[in-house]
Amino acid sequence: MQKRQIQTLIGLAVVVAFTSTLFSINAAEKSADVAKASSKTSTGKTTTGKVAPQQRIQFEQDKARAHMQELEERMFRLSNLIRESQPEDAARLLLGLRKAREQLILDRMGEASKMLDSLKLDQANKEQKEILVLLEELKKLLLTADIGLELKLEQLRKLINSRETVSKLLKKEELQLSNTLDQKDKKQNKKDLQALETSEKRNQKSAETLEQLLREYGAASNGICKSLSGAGKCMGGACKKLGESQPKPASTEQKKAIENLSKAQLDIKKLEEQLRKEVESLVRQRVMDQIQDMITQQRQVRDVTTKLQARVLQKQKQALVAVRRLAATEEKIIDLCSESIELCELTQFSLVLPVALGAVREQMEFVNEGLIHSKADAEMIKDQQQIEEDLQALLDAMIEASRPSNKQGGGQCKGCKGNRNKLLAEVKMLRWMQQSVHKRTENLDKQVDQKKISETAVKERIDLLTVRQKEIDIITGRLHSLTCPHCLAGGE
Repeated sequence: MQKRQIQTLIGLAVVVAFTSTLFSINAAEKSADVAKASSKTSTGKTTTGKVAPQQRIQFEQDKARAHMQELEERMFRLSNLIRESQPEDAARLLLGLRKAREQLILDRMGEASKMLDSLKLDQANKEQKEILVLLEELKKLLLTADIGLELKLEQLRKLINSRETVSKLLKKEELQLSNTLDQKDKKQNKKDLQALETSEKRNQKSAETLEQLLREYGAASNGICKSLSGAGKCMGGACKKLGESQPKPASTEQKKAIENLSKAQLDIKKLEEQLRKEVESLVRQRVMDQIQDMITQQRQVRDVTTKLQARVLQKQKQALVAVRRLAATEEKIIDLCSESIELCELTQFSLVLPVALGAVREQMEFVNEGLIHSKADAEMIKDQQQIEEDLQALLDAMIEASRPSNKQGGGQCKGCKGNRNKLLAEVKMLRWMQQSVHKRTENLDKQVDQKKISETAVKERIDLLTVRQKEIDIITGRLHSLTCPHCLAGGE
């Protein structure tokens, strides 16, 4: 089976599940009031005839669930069939299957069906909309051209979770050691020692589970798995000694376990950094493409808002509805911005960009709120244009950061040999953030003077500006501490 055929087949299956769920949502929204009003007779008993609309909606939901179940089974079968001939597509399918199961899409569809059966239409509607978001993400993953990047990003997420798990396990084992050492100076209390033995067994099981999880990374994780295996064995030895009421030898084993866990934590961090370096340029390019998409979509929203402005001022019903519909597009822009922030935070290729995008997202949320209330005045259009300009400023800084550095072309620091273009881009984004906070502070001050804003809204805006100013201060300090003296001096 050819690659294009596989992608088309899977894409169609997701679309069918997506469409079926969307149909049931629309039907639920249209029938909600009718079903609620007519679901019971005057005696309080439900009549068979009145439930028909709800049953039709439930049928569509069950059909969507059946499509989803078929999709999961198909992904599993196909991945086995093409594992040797097309390993990349097999990996794509397994990643999609794992995502679907981790997010419990099938189970949630079943829950939505039960809610419909109980006539909990509002709850079912909310659940269905959340399922649609998950299906959209799954479709995007299965049809993405760069599955290699997706797989590495998924690995990176797992490594981060693994490191956090090791960190928690390390703290638990240190507590175990402290409690075991306390028992050395006391009269042996079997009950206390048994409790410590039980906790030690839990820690051992956690170490073994984590070791199995990290084995999928192959040779790259051999050292980590060896350390976790050693920690597990030491924990097992500590369990045995605690069971024999020997806290002193148990504490020796626990100390060895802590050493092994500390080494595993350090090695996971190194593997994380290695993976981040591998994906940095690809993720940077993806975020740049997403920012460009945000600019394009925001411009389209502004163009439509501008065309509707006069009609909205006249309170024309169709124009007011059209503006409210723009909120759906604005929400998609917000989601895209959130995705970019998540990628920045995951790969850590920039300190400033995720916070800067967070500030722009705040403005998008204000615009979205205005669109929901059919606002299409000059101030709304100005806010939309400002978002475009802010995103363009961040994109320009990223383009500069992407410029390679070398001795001939410039941009290379004499001290750390790093790319000074990246540092300059970070500083530019910081400068933009400070200008943005300053501008928003001035605008708020004008609104207060002109009494165009309520006291509650003033407090909310001040709180947001305070948070942003603190973030700028913190990031500036971190950027300074991570920058070498030669870079700070400005010499190439």
